[in-house]
Amino acid sequence: MNPFVSKTKIVATIGPASFSASVQRRLMAAGVDGFRLNLSHGDHEEHAGVVASLRKISAEMGRPVAIVVDLPGPKMRLGKVPKPITVRRGAKVRFVPEGVSRPGPGIFLPHEISGLAQGLRPGSIIFIGDGMMQFKVKSIQGEIVETEAMVAGVVRSNKGVNIPGYTAPSGVLTDADKRGIAFAVKNKADVICISFVGGPEDMLAARALLPQSGKYRPCLLAKIERRQAVAHLDGILAVSDAVMVARGDLGIELPIEEIPGLQKDIIHRANMAAKPVIVATQMMLSMVDNARPTRAEVTDVANAILDGADAIMFSEETAIGHDPVAVVRIAKKIARQTERRLVKSGAIALEVRAAIRSEDSIDDLVSSAACDVLENRTVDLAITPTATGTTARRIARLRPRPWIVAITDNPTVRNILALSSGVFPLEVPSVAITDFELAKRIKDAGLLRPGTRRLVITSGTLLGVAGTTNSLKIIDVF
Repeated sequence: MNPFVSKTKIVATIGPASFSASVQRRLMAAGVDGFRLNLSHGDHEEHAGVVASLRKISAEMGRPVAIVVDLPGPKMRLGKVPKPITVRRGAKVRFVPEGVSRPGPGIFLPHEISGLAQGLRPGSIIFIGDGMMQFKVKSIQGEIVETEAMVAGVVRSNKGVNIPGYTAPSGVLTDADKRGIAFAVKNKADVICISFVGGPEDMLAARALLPQSGKYRPCLLAKIERRQAVAHLDGILAVSDAVMVARGDLGIELPIEEIPGLQKDIIHRANMAAKPVIVATQMMLSMVDNARPTRAEVTDVANAILDGADAIMFSEETAIGHDPVAVVRIAKKIARQTERRLVKSGAIALEVRAAIRSEDSIDDLVSSAACDVLENRTVDLAITPTATGTTARRIARLRPRPWIVAITDNPTVRNILALSSGVFPLEVPSVAITDFELAKRIKDAGLLRPGTRRLVITSGTLLGVAGTTNSLKIIDVF
């Protein structure tokens, strides 16, 4: 398997269409770098089985992948719908609390939102499923909210509910989230996504529940999907390990026409902070039912890459779509083609590099110098021994032409780095080895392609110790 297919990483959500080990293996072979487990659906026992399956396949294929656990957060959701309900435009639809008896015939949608009826008024708009379904409130009778469907569509269980102007439940970490973090830690998930972050205090509260010692340190990712998160983005970036542009809820919380500009701004600021950034929601949604994406969706994926995203994430496309593997294959083709243009223009990398040249951080100086050297056409690969992944990420954000092989002795760091653009992570027993041994390890792993002549290697005063990278060297391969 060629590890150097496209530098942009792919995250696929596991669901009914991808539960089987055979599909997971095909997804991995097609180029998936991370698998998302959405804890809003299924139970922990089921998810633990998926983790075990993915780890087994990853080891057999020799392909590092990140296990991404996505917490539900205090999101307002529908309850259990026995089977998908087709709703016509203009249909009368009543929202009732989960467990409340339904008075008479008609369409009833159960929900899990405490005090919903008290927070609404006639004329309020209820959005379901990232705004795909819309209902206008007509009247409120006790706990029953009567609405009229504004668009036609299909409603399924546990879909998210958004109501502009409605006050969301207080406290970002719910009891379900705390149990989810415990599950993620027990199963050594690589990335934990915190939903509906409002400010840095939410991320600090989550981090307090993670192991404070030992080698296992999962990546804590903040999902940017609320107005408050946009306002406090710099503070959130400072205490997070990665961020996600979660466009579904963000596009309802804020005017939808602002989303393209916000996406560019969030990605740029994440790049500046050397934090991996994932773009998510409706990347190629039409492929849930169709064999090919729309032209607009292809352009959307390409623009996320041109904006500087490390990874793109698929939700329904790989969870319930009719051909999850085709989604990944097409995404890889789009990425390969787009990256050629990215290398030619280099606009994003130049902008970030110009900004960090004025910094006095040794890490920034080394990463900038490494990228200057990597522009030389005789250099074929960058090698970064790393304890935490920081050096590899700092170089990767500058989008150098050659790939970066990150060498680490920590399996969690290896898997997390699988989501950084242009980084191939390789686990070795110890990073405190000579240049000759390092080159041999890389060759044995099949990472020295025919014609490779020259490597750039970063190093530190103390080999294998975090935060000590302060030099680089160039070696010829014979």
